[in-house]
Amino acid sequence: MPPAKSTLKRRQEVERAVLHHAHEHPEWGQARVAEFMAAKELKVSAAGVRWIWRRHGLETAAKRAASLKRLPKSRLSTAQAEAVARIEGRRGGLFGEAPIMAREHLLAVAVREFSRRGFARTSVRSIAEAAGIQPGSMYHHFASKDDLFVAAHSAGMREVTRAVELAIATARDPWQRLEIACEVHIRHLVSGNDLTVWTGASLFLFSSPEMQRQLRAERDRFEALYRRLIEALALPSGIDRKLFRLQLLGALNWTRTWYRPGKRSPAEIARHLVRLLREPMGP
Repeated sequence: MPPAKSTLKRRQEVERAVLHHAHEHPEWGQARVAEFMAAKELKVSAAGVRWIWRRHGLETAAKRAASLKRLPKSRLSTAQAEAVARIEGRRGGLFGEAPIMAREHLLAVAVREFSRRGFARTSVRSIAEAAGIQPGSMYHHFASKDDLFVAAHSAGMREVTRAVELAIATARDPWQRLEIACEVHIRHLVSGNDLTVWTGASLFLFSSPEMQRQLRAERDRFEALYRRLIEALALPSGIDRKLFRLQLLGALNWTRTWYRPGKRSPAEIARHLVRLLREPMGP
């Protein structure tokens, strides 16, 4: 019995939306596309997305990029051109800019998968599938899933370190500098950005000494920022500055577990925290 007209119309609508999305965001994997469609109230599974792609010869990111390249350059948006370039492993390849590695695209996809599934439940195959590449292709960029994780963690730490350094650059008062650093730190933790959220969560995942050793380098650079900020404060002689730093970082990193959007802003939370540290609470 053929499907009812309303059902058929709905399927066609879903198929058109999936194909349109494949041209707008050729890098996205099938699971991410299915989630996006669900948010638009278009019901399709990850397998359904892949089935539609296969019907139209778009089942890999490379094929989706190739379909875009067949269009006149004038019809491509900058975002589409950049996506094609990342898939092919070079920046802005359609417009002839300098080469870069497709490594950045793979890293971004891996972080998103780690954030959604957890490290242990994320396989090389699932990362490759989400990135639209063959599993073996990942090893051109990373020797193992562990190496991919270390690279993701380091990238997240570098990103938040740069953001804090930039934000405090023009401030002179030591307490104001600390408050600004806390605000930026909190904003990154609660931003919803896969890279920074995953970096904050990933600090506690590994008991392996070797893995901890690899993770420590970027983390130590970040903590050195707070060490310098705290050294500049006028604190009572009995205060242990190392404990001060560790307890402050613990309070900041824990924010991501209880923060709820629409209530206190990162600036308000940072201001309150620094006020508690700075002002006596006795009668």
